[in-house]
Order: sequence, then structure tokens, then C-alpha cells
Amino acid sequence: MSVWIIEPRDPLIFRDGRPFEAVPGTKAVSLPFPFPSTTAGAVRTREGQDPEGRFQKKEVSRVKEIAIRGPLLVELDNKTGDIEQWLVHAPSDALLLELEPPERKGAMLKRLVPLETATDTFTNLPHGLSLVGMPRPDFRKPSKNAPRYWYWETFEKWLIEPEEQEINLQDMGHDGSAREGRFHAGIDPETGAADVERGALFQTRGLEFTASRSERDLSDARRLALSIATEAPKLRNGLGFLGGERRLVAWRKSKVSLPVCPDPLKGHIARHRHCRVVLLTPAYFELGWKPTWLFNEVQGVTPRLQAVAIGRPCIAAGWDMEKRGAKPARRLAPAGTVLFLELSGNDDAIERWVDRIWMSCVSDGKQDRLDGFGLAALGTWDGTFRRMEVYIES
Repeated sequence: MSVWIIEPRDPLIFRDGRPFEAVPGTKAVSLPFPFPSTTAGAVRTREGQDPEGRFQKKEVSRVKEIAIRGPLLVELDNKTGDIEQWLVHAPSDALLLELEPPERKGAMLKRLVPLETATDTFTNLPHGLSLVGMPRPDFRKPSKNAPRYWYWETFEKWLIEPEEQEINLQDMGHDGSAREGRFHAGIDPETGAADVERGALFQTRGLEFTASRSERDLSDARRLALSIATEAPKLRNGLGFLGGERRLVAWRKSKVSLPVCPDPLKGHIARHRHCRVVLLTPAYFELGWKPTWLFNEVQGVTPRLQAVAIGRPCIAAGWDMEKRGAKPARRLAPAGTVLFLELSGNDDAIERWVDRIWMSCVSDGKQDRLDGFGLAALGTWDGTFRRMEVYIES
């Protein structure tokens, strides 16, 4: 697949489900990151346009079959404008704790793993699933400066060999796009004053695709953009619109490819017949948090779920342009979700399975997979369930 860069020229707004009406004082607040359906719709709209920029209705069936992977956040090289760094959502099996004393910079990176469940232990988990947590209690507070997005170099190390260590947060990643607020006012042509009586005074909070280590010092500001991978045959370079209020973005084809699966990771998964599946984009599963399509036999391998580390679900809705109606709201497994799997099959079959799943979409529905929901990477896990130590104060 070819990688495309979508670089915003203006702060972008990806609306949440809150109403935005002509009422004075209304605020339109953007989601922190677009859903895959947003960029998939943008790709297909651009793909189905004629030379004059008008979408051709006859193209609807064709463009809906175009597969898109992403979006992912990227940092751009200031000179070439191409991708310099990939960023992905922090995985849910990693926990960053404050160092002691609190004045020390950085954080302690701790790993969350499947735990042994004692026979006299009761949980609300479905039968067969294990708890995920720290085997040894650590009473330090979670770091307030834990980055939302990790650089790919840090993330890849975590996939291959997750180590508990003291880490510099600034080298690890950052929180992504900055928030930018604007006030808008309509002007009454007769009086030349703001037309507030008809609700023409409102505020928007969009995403400014730049990142800096300090809000006061922007000298080290980095260019951010969205990236997707697709084989849309008619997609072209140039300006377009994305998100609410038709904000301008620049489309261009990248010379960079999606990250490939490291050989040590593939070999480790084949030997141990266990792995972690980490979601890079939100996924839709018919059973909520639990996949079904992923557990089908593929390449002679049948996965089985052992444990899951997952955050709060995110809610996605929208407008169906083909049916001219609202889409039903759906609960999605968020990006960063980690699935701990056992794999049945021989070494060669598992390696083929790894190639099949790596950087592909694992949502249950075919259309959701084509839209980019559930983009996945794989990580190592030896299949060991750790014994949890319990401390009781006397």
C-alpha cells in the first residue's frame, strides 16, 4: 500500500456527539484525534471526484471497497515535508509512575501482565480470562506527564522486549496536536455589528497540528500531520477539505512505507506460540471489547484470548451520506488496547499469520476493516501468568 500524508493548513475540527446549534455561546469542541471513518470518507470522496471536484454518485460502490489503514499521527521533516517519525497511541499494558522525589524528571515505566488467578478468587471477568496488572505492588502515583503518543522507536522496543526502566518522557513521545480556540461572529450587513441575536457568536476549539515541549517556547515546534495507507488508484496530490467547517488540508504521496514487522519479533512469537495484539486505531467488535473475526483460523493458526488490557470505550457516530441519515452510535475498543493471545499451529504457519495480521485491521465487520478500524501491531509474550504478590498491613 502507498502511504499518503494529510497535512492541515488550518486547525481541524472533528466533531463529537454534542449538539452545535445557533445559540449564542455555543462551543464546538474537537475530538483529540479523528476516527478512521473520517479519513476513509475523505479518501473515498477525493477518489470519486471528477476533474472539476464533483463527486460522481456512480462511484459509490467502487470507492467503498477501497481499503484504508489508519490514520496515524506523524511528525514531518521540515526540509523535505516527508514523514520523519511515526507516533502511535500509548499501549494499555504500559504504566508510567512518578519518580521519587517528585522533582526528578522522567518516569518509571512498568509493565502490566496477565496474572495467575487463585482458586479462591472471584472476579467479574468472563470465564477463562485472567486479570492484567502488576505482579508486585508499586504505590507511586501515575505520572501526570505521561505522553498520549509514543514514538515508533520506543513503541517497537516495547513490542519486542518490554522492559521496566526509568525513562525520559520527552524522548518517549508527546500529547499530539495542540488545542486552538477561536471566536466567530457573524456581521449584520445593515448595522455592521455582530449579529448575536441569531446565534452568530460562537466558539470552536480545533486541533493545531504542531507539537512543542513548551507552550511558551515554540522554537522547537514540530510539524504534525495525519497519514493513511491505501491503494486508491485515482488519489492525487493537492488541496482538499477535512473535518468540520471545511478546513484546508494538503494531500501528498509519501516516499515512506508503513513500519515492517521486525524479524526478532516474528521469531519470538513463532517459538513461544503466544503474542500481544496492540490496536493502533479504535476497533469495532460485535461483542463490545471482545473480537470474533480475529479468532477465526487464518494461515493454519487459531488464536485464543487469554487476557485483555483495555481502557474506556470511545463512542463513534456520524452521518451516512448514501442513506441520508444518522449512523447509530457504536462503542469502540480504544486505540492502545492490548489482547494477549495463545496461538495454535506450527512455526511456519505462525510466521505467516504474523505477516497477515501485522499492520492490518482486525475489526469484526468487513466494511469496518476496509475503513481502517482496528489497525493492529503485534508484540511478544511468552504465555507466562505471573503470580501476584499481596501485602497486608497489620
